[in-house]
Amino acid sequence: YDYDAPLDEAGRPTAKYWAFRAVIAKHTGQRPAAMPEPSPPSPAFTVRLDKARSLLETANQLGQARAFSQLPTMEELGQYEGFAHYETVVGSPGVLEFGQVRDRAQVFLNGKPIGVLARDLGERRIALPEPGRLSLLVENLGRVNYGSRIGEATGLIGPATLSGTALNDWRVTALDLDRIHAACAEAAPAAGETFSGPCIATGAFDTPAPGADHFLHTGGWGKGVVWVNGFNLGRYWSRGPQRTLYLPAPILRETGNTITVLELHALRAAARFVSEPELGPIEH
Repeated sequence: YDYDAPLDEAGRPTAKYWAFRAVIAKHTGQRPAAMPEPSPPSPAFTVRLDKARSLLETANQLGQARAFSQLPTMEELGQYEGFAHYETVVGSPGVLEFGQVRDRAQVFLNGKPIGVLARDLGERRIALPEPGRLSLLVENLGRVNYGSRIGEATGLIGPATLSGTALNDWRVTALDLDRIHAACAEAAPAAGETFSGPCIATGAFDTPAPGADHFLHTGGWGKGVVWVNGFNLGRYWSRGPQRTLYLPAPILRETGNTITVLELHALRAAARFVSEPELGPIEH
Protein backbone atom coordinates (compact mmCIF):
# COMPACT_ATOMS: atom_id res chain seq x y z
CA TYR A 1 0.00 0.00 0.00
CA ASP A 2 2.97 2.34 0.37
CA TYR A 3 3.55 2.06 -3.40
CA ASP A 4 0.41 3.97 -4.37
CA ALA A 5 -1.90 1.00 -4.95
CA PRO A 6 -5.39 1.55 -6.44
CA LEU A 7 -6.97 0.05 -3.28
CA ASP A 8 -5.91 0.82 0.26
CA GLU A 9 -5.64 -1.66 3.17
CA ALA A 10 -9.35 -1.38 3.88
CA GLY A 11 -10.22 -2.08 0.24
CA ARG A 12 -11.25 1.51 -0.45
CA PRO A 13 -10.54 3.12 -3.85
CA THR A 14 -7.65 5.58 -4.02
CA ALA A 15 -7.00 8.34 -6.57
CA LYS A 16 -5.15 5.84 -8.73
CA TYR A 17 -8.26 3.63 -8.91
CA TRP A 18 -10.32 6.50 -10.33
CA ALA A 19 -7.55 7.29 -12.80
CA PHE A 20 -7.58 3.67 -13.98
CA ARG A 21 -11.35 3.82 -14.51
CA ALA A 22 -11.07 7.02 -16.53
CA VAL A 23 -8.34 5.62 -18.80
CA ILE A 24 -10.18 2.31 -19.36
CA ALA A 25 -13.41 4.15 -20.19
CA LYS A 26 -11.60 6.48 -22.59
CA HIS A 27 -10.06 3.66 -24.62
CA THR A 28 -12.90 1.12 -24.50
CA GLY A 29 -15.94 3.32 -24.42
CA GLN A 30 -17.26 1.18 -21.57
CA ARG A 31 -18.08 2.24 -18.05
CA PRO A 32 -17.38 -0.23 -15.23
CA ALA A 33 -20.23 -1.46 -13.07
CA ALA A 34 -21.44 0.70 -10.23
CA MET A 35 -19.28 0.90 -7.16
CA PRO A 36 -20.33 -0.92 -3.98
CA GLU A 37 -21.55 1.18 -1.10
CA PRO A 38 -18.71 2.97 0.70
CA SER A 39 -17.52 1.61 4.02
CA PRO A 40 -18.61 3.38 7.21
CA PRO A 41 -16.16 6.13 8.23
CA SER A 42 -13.41 5.14 10.64
CA PRO A 43 -13.79 6.68 14.10
CA ALA A 44 -11.23 8.84 15.91
CA PHE A 45 -10.90 8.21 19.67
CA THR A 46 -8.32 7.42 22.34
CA VAL A 47 -7.99 4.41 24.65
CA ARG A 48 -6.13 4.49 27.94
CA LEU A 49 -3.50 1.77 28.48
CA ASP A 50 -4.02 1.27 32.18
CA LYS A 51 -2.04 -1.88 33.00
CA ALA A 52 1.60 -2.79 32.35
CA ARG A 53 4.36 -5.18 33.36
CA SER A 54 8.02 -5.73 32.49
CA LEU A 55 8.69 -8.06 29.57
CA LEU A 56 12.01 -9.26 31.00
CA GLU A 57 10.34 -10.20 34.28
CA THR A 58 7.66 -12.00 32.26
CA ALA A 59 10.03 -13.99 30.03
CA ASN A 60 9.70 -17.18 32.10
CA GLN A 61 5.95 -17.17 31.34
CA LEU A 62 6.57 -16.89 27.60
CA GLY A 63 8.92 -19.82 27.28
CA GLN A 64 11.21 -22.29 29.03
CA ALA A 65 14.81 -21.15 29.64
CA ARG A 66 17.44 -23.64 28.46
CA ALA A 67 21.14 -23.85 29.36
CA PHE A 68 23.83 -23.68 26.66
CA SER A 69 27.62 -23.68 26.79
CA GLN A 70 27.77 -21.87 23.43
CA LEU A 71 25.43 -19.31 21.89
CA PRO A 72 22.51 -21.01 20.11
CA THR A 73 20.88 -19.46 17.07
CA MET A 74 17.13 -18.90 17.08
CA GLU A 75 16.73 -21.82 14.71
CA GLU A 76 18.50 -24.11 17.18
CA LEU A 77 15.88 -22.99 19.70
CA GLY A 78 13.09 -23.87 17.27
CA GLN A 79 12.32 -20.15 16.98
CA TYR A 80 11.84 -18.97 13.40
CA GLU A 81 10.41 -15.50 14.05
CA GLY A 82 9.93 -12.98 16.81
CA PHE A 83 12.14 -12.73 19.89
CA ALA A 84 14.60 -14.64 22.06
CA HIS A 85 15.99 -13.72 25.49
CA TYR A 86 19.68 -14.46 26.18
CA GLU A 87 21.14 -14.29 29.73
CA THR A 88 24.52 -14.79 31.39
CA VAL A 89 26.63 -13.37 34.23
CA VAL A 90 29.74 -11.27 33.67
CA GLY A 91 32.35 -11.05 36.41
CA SER A 92 33.93 -7.72 35.47
CA PRO A 93 33.51 -4.63 33.30
CA GLY A 94 34.70 -4.95 29.72
CA VAL A 95 33.82 -4.90 26.05
CA LEU A 96 31.14 -7.38 25.04
CA GLU A 97 31.52 -8.64 21.46
CA PHE A 98 29.68 -11.11 19.24
CA GLY A 99 30.57 -12.70 15.93
CA GLN A 100 27.35 -11.21 14.51
CA VAL A 101 24.01 -9.87 15.71
CA ARG A 102 21.01 -10.93 13.66
CA ASP A 103 19.12 -8.75 13.66
CA ARG A 104 18.72 -6.41 16.63
CA ALA A 105 19.69 -6.87 20.28
CA GLN A 106 18.77 -4.68 23.24
CA VAL A 107 21.42 -4.99 25.94
CA PHE A 108 20.64 -4.80 29.68
CA LEU A 109 23.00 -5.05 32.63
CA ASN A 110 21.56 -5.63 36.09
CA GLY A 111 18.15 -4.75 34.69
CA LYS A 112 19.26 -1.39 33.25
CA PRO A 113 19.40 -0.64 29.51
CA ILE A 114 22.94 -0.28 28.16
CA GLY A 115 22.30 0.09 24.44
CA VAL A 116 21.24 -1.54 21.18
CA LEU A 117 23.29 -3.61 18.73
CA ALA A 118 21.79 -3.46 15.24
CA ARG A 119 22.77 -5.49 12.22
CA ASP A 120 21.88 -2.77 9.72
CA LEU A 121 24.52 -0.54 11.37
CA GLY A 122 27.11 -3.32 11.62
CA GLU A 123 27.16 -3.15 15.42
CA ARG A 124 28.40 -6.17 17.37
CA ARG A 125 30.28 -4.81 20.42
CA ILE A 126 29.36 -2.67 23.41
CA ALA A 127 31.05 -1.58 26.66
CA LEU A 128 29.75 -3.01 29.94
CA PRO A 129 30.51 -0.63 32.85
CA GLU A 130 30.22 -3.14 35.72
CA PRO A 131 29.86 -6.83 36.52
CA GLY A 132 26.48 -8.46 36.95
CA ARG A 133 23.58 -10.08 35.16
CA LEU A 134 23.71 -9.56 31.41
CA SER A 135 20.49 -9.81 29.42
CA LEU A 136 19.86 -9.41 25.69
CA LEU A 137 16.47 -9.24 24.01
CA VAL A 138 17.05 -10.25 20.38
CA GLU A 139 14.56 -9.57 17.59
CA ASN A 140 14.41 -11.34 14.24
CA LEU A 141 13.52 -8.52 11.82
CA GLY A 142 12.94 -10.78 8.83
CA ARG A 143 14.85 -12.84 6.32
CA VAL A 144 17.45 -11.99 3.70
CA ASN A 145 15.71 -12.84 0.41
CA TYR A 146 18.57 -12.62 -2.08
CA GLY A 147 22.12 -13.81 -2.66
CA SER A 148 24.25 -16.19 -0.63
CA ARG A 149 22.58 -15.31 2.70
CA ILE A 150 19.23 -16.88 1.88
CA GLY A 151 18.40 -19.34 4.66
CA GLU A 152 20.97 -18.04 7.15
CA ALA A 153 20.35 -18.37 10.88
CA THR A 154 19.15 -15.54 13.13
CA GLY A 155 19.84 -14.55 16.73
CA LEU A 156 23.23 -14.02 18.38
CA ILE A 157 26.05 -15.61 16.40
CA GLY A 158 29.15 -16.63 18.34
CA PRO A 159 31.74 -16.40 19.51
CA ALA A 160 30.68 -14.21 22.45
CA THR A 161 33.56 -12.63 24.38
CA LEU A 162 34.11 -10.11 27.17
CA SER A 163 37.36 -8.23 26.49
CA GLY A 164 38.61 -11.27 24.57
CA THR A 165 37.56 -13.92 27.12
CA ALA A 166 34.91 -16.38 25.96
CA LEU A 167 31.46 -16.32 27.57
CA ASN A 168 30.31 -19.94 27.68
CA ASP A 169 27.44 -20.11 30.16
CA TRP A 170 24.11 -18.96 28.72
CA ARG A 171 20.44 -19.37 29.52
CA VAL A 172 18.24 -18.71 26.50
CA THR A 173 14.45 -18.49 26.18
CA ALA A 174 12.52 -18.51 22.92
CA LEU A 175 9.61 -16.15 23.59
CA ASP A 176 6.22 -17.48 22.52
CA LEU A 177 4.14 -14.35 21.92
CA ASP A 178 0.97 -16.44 21.75
CA ARG A 179 1.29 -16.63 25.55
CA ILE A 180 1.48 -12.89 26.01
CA HIS A 181 -2.25 -12.49 26.64
CA ALA A 182 -2.20 -14.89 29.58
CA ALA A 183 0.83 -13.04 30.96
CA CYS A 184 -1.18 -9.81 30.79
CA ALA A 185 -3.57 -11.14 33.41
CA GLU A 186 -0.94 -10.33 36.03
CA ALA A 187 -0.25 -6.81 34.76
CA ALA A 188 -0.46 -4.17 37.49
CA PRO A 189 -2.54 -0.97 37.27
CA ALA A 190 -0.41 1.88 35.92
CA ALA A 191 -0.92 5.52 36.84
CA GLY A 192 1.79 7.19 34.72
CA GLU A 193 1.48 8.76 31.29
CA THR A 194 4.43 6.79 29.87
CA PHE A 195 5.85 3.29 30.25
CA SER A 196 9.49 2.23 29.96
CA GLY A 197 10.20 -0.83 27.86
CA PRO A 198 10.54 -3.60 27.27
CA CYS A 199 7.03 -3.91 28.65
CA ILE A 200 3.57 -5.27 27.97
CA ALA A 201 0.75 -2.72 28.27
CA THR A 202 -2.98 -3.32 27.97
CA GLY A 203 -6.27 -1.46 27.87
CA ALA A 204 -9.96 -2.07 27.16
CA PHE A 205 -12.42 -0.14 25.00
CA ASP A 206 -15.82 -0.04 23.36
CA THR A 207 -15.90 1.06 19.75
CA PRO A 208 -18.02 4.12 18.88
CA ALA A 209 -18.47 2.78 15.32
CA PRO A 210 -19.39 -0.93 15.17
CA GLY A 211 -18.95 -2.33 11.67
CA ALA A 212 -16.28 0.20 10.66
CA ASP A 213 -12.62 -0.47 9.97
CA HIS A 214 -10.26 1.28 12.40
CA PHE A 215 -6.77 2.74 12.07
CA LEU A 216 -4.43 2.69 15.08
CA HIS A 217 -1.89 5.52 15.12
CA THR A 218 1.46 4.54 16.64
CA GLY A 219 2.82 8.07 17.16
CA GLY A 220 4.34 8.45 20.62
CA TRP A 221 5.39 4.78 20.65
CA GLY A 222 8.86 3.41 19.98
CA LYS A 223 9.05 -0.10 18.54
CA GLY A 224 6.95 -3.17 19.11
CA VAL A 225 3.92 -5.31 18.31
CA VAL A 226 0.16 -4.72 18.77
CA TRP A 227 -2.78 -7.09 19.24
CA VAL A 228 -6.50 -6.32 19.43
CA ASN A 229 -8.73 -9.08 20.81
CA GLY A 230 -5.78 -11.44 20.38
CA PHE A 231 -5.42 -10.62 16.66
CA ASN A 232 -1.90 -9.52 15.70
CA LEU A 233 -2.13 -6.18 13.86
CA GLY A 234 1.60 -6.20 13.14
CA ARG A 235 4.81 -4.51 14.17
CA TYR A 236 5.44 -0.77 14.39
CA TRP A 237 8.61 1.36 14.54
CA SER A 238 9.03 5.07 15.17
CA ARG A 239 11.49 5.36 12.27
CA GLY A 240 8.45 4.98 9.96
CA PRO A 241 7.44 5.75 7.32
CA GLN A 242 4.20 3.95 8.26
CA ARG A 243 2.38 5.49 11.24
CA THR A 244 -0.89 3.54 11.33
CA LEU A 245 -1.91 -0.11 11.62
CA TYR A 246 -5.09 -1.34 9.96
CA LEU A 247 -7.71 -2.92 12.24
CA PRO A 248 -10.41 -4.74 10.20
CA ALA A 249 -13.98 -4.30 11.43
CA PRO A 250 -14.66 -8.07 11.92
CA ILE A 251 -11.97 -8.21 14.61
CA LEU A 252 -13.91 -5.81 16.82
CA ARG A 253 -16.79 -6.28 19.21
CA GLU A 254 -19.16 -3.46 20.03
CA THR A 255 -18.04 -3.58 23.66
CA GLY A 256 -15.27 -5.17 25.68
CA ASN A 257 -12.37 -5.00 23.21
CA THR A 258 -8.82 -5.43 24.49
CA ILE A 259 -5.63 -3.92 23.11
CA THR A 260 -2.21 -5.34 24.01
CA VAL A 261 1.06 -3.60 23.17
CA LEU A 262 4.54 -5.08 23.40
CA GLU A 263 6.80 -2.00 23.52
CA LEU A 264 10.58 -2.36 23.41
CA HIS A 265 11.62 1.19 24.35
CA ALA A 266 9.16 3.82 25.57
CA LEU A 267 5.40 4.04 25.25
CA ARG A 268 2.87 6.81 25.69
CA ALA A 269 0.10 5.25 27.78
CA ALA A 270 -2.64 5.84 25.21
CA ALA A 271 -3.76 4.12 22.01
CA ARG A 272 -5.03 6.65 19.50
CA PHE A 273 -7.38 5.64 16.68
CA VAL A 274 -7.60 7.99 13.69
CA SER A 275 -9.99 8.37 10.76
CA GLU A 276 -7.48 7.83 7.94
CA PRO A 277 -4.38 5.68 7.40
CA GLU A 278 -0.96 7.33 7.47
CA LEU A 279 1.49 5.25 5.43
CA GLY A 280 4.13 7.86 4.70
CA PRO A 281 4.99 9.57 1.38
CA ILE A 282 4.05 7.87 -1.88
CA GLU A 283 7.07 6.34 -3.64
CA HIS A 284 7.32 6.75 -7.40
